[in-house]
Amino acid sequence: MSEDRKIIEYEGVKYYKEEGQWFQLQMYPVGEDKVPDAFKIKSKFDLPPEIQLDVFKCLDFTQLLDVQQTNVYFKNFVNEHGKVLARKEFDKLEIFSIDDPNIDERKTRVPQTKLYDFKLDEHKRDFGFCDQNELNLFKIGREFYNFELTGELEKKWKRGIEESIPMFLQTVGKGNFEVAVFQLEQNFYSERELYYFQLSKYPKNIEEMKIARYFFQLLFNCSFHLFIIHIVVINPKMIELLFDDDIKVPLQIHSQKTYLYLNELNSLNFVWYHLVTDHLLVDICSVVFDMENYVGILFQILAYGGNKFSSITLEVLDSKLYNFIIEHIETALDITKIVKRIKFVAMYGPRISSKMAKNLQVTVKGDVQYTRFQLFNIYNPKIEFSVYIKEGYGFVYVPPGSENKLPAFRVLIERIE
Repeated sequence: MSEDRKIIEYEGVKYYKEEGQWFQLQMYPVGEDKVPDAFKIKSKFDLPPEIQLDVFKCLDFTQLLDVQQTNVYFKNFVNEHGKVLARKEFDKLEIFSIDDPNIDERKTRVPQTKLYDFKLDEHKRDFGFCDQNELNLFKIGREFYNFELTGELEKKWKRGIEESIPMFLQTVGKGNFEVAVFQLEQNFYSERELYYFQLSKYPKNIEEMKIARYFFQLLFNCSFHLFIIHIVVINPKMIELLFDDDIKVPLQIHSQKTYLYLNELNSLNFVWYHLVTDHLLVDICSVVFDMENYVGILFQILAYGGNKFSSITLEVLDSKLYNFIIEHIETALDITKIVKRIKFVAMYGPRISSKMAKNLQVTVKGDVQYTRFQLFNIYNPKIEFSVYIKEGYGFVYVPPGSENKLPAFRVLIERIE
């Protein structure tokens, strides 16, 4: 830095030098309305955008949030480049619902708690929360979500509110709920910290829509070691509505492992559109629904979700999906998008014989038979898959709880690199 404009502090007074002349820096406050917006932005960080991005890549998630609080320019800049900037890491994400009795009890309180400032002490036992004296609550200041809406987006939001488009969809049971609670977990050695945030199932005004959009954007810029989908999921239609004007925001939750307890089609739609995970484990709750209605989207996820899912395990289902995947591997025009590792646990039912199988190996140990072979695609024979089948190790009851038992299989399909 040259001597000119270099600020030096002496006995609490700041001085600077300009064109060889010393001046005292006046520190009296200036009204916000007296400072031009262009000067506010430029004075913060007078660097080209590509240099700013390089600097921001060196910051962690917490530091990025601090930078976003400085002004609107930085808030928008970080949002725009969120795909390449740091993600906040959590150990686990799970979403719960609060049912009608709890809501009725809450409404009797004076004063009533706010949407985004709801203490959950009385609900800890319901959700299996750990016993701790204080809960970490996400409290979003108005300055974060108080952005200007375009006229078109505001109309769409108002229409969504009027039509009662739910923010969340229930995946278990038929009971009613009014509030969904997000539980985010971080583990530090032997200590566990939980963070909570709540949103209404049906947003009542534009402010609640803005709060939801900001919070979802935070989630999409985080990563989780484990994501459990069991009771409720975010409504894909609401995500589309909230971010209708912003294609730059990544609209997906990122996790290393995801457990999906499959009871309703809602959860599969969310997985397909808004989840990226290394390993997806799907527990088929076949006692609850008819599997026939779900084969189509499950096949779509397996056959075309390879860029989002590295490995998928499905537990307790019939062999129809396996047969579709074998046919797809052999005859599909484009096989490059298939998930690279597919595992079926406790599968039952007849299996098709592969016409393209090669290097077939069958071994028997006691009552258990092991079958191995390789498959290739007729249009792209360089892409090969190995198939491993274990049968005779046990039975599965169909439907669950009945006395009708069928032989169970374990199958592993892997792409050979």
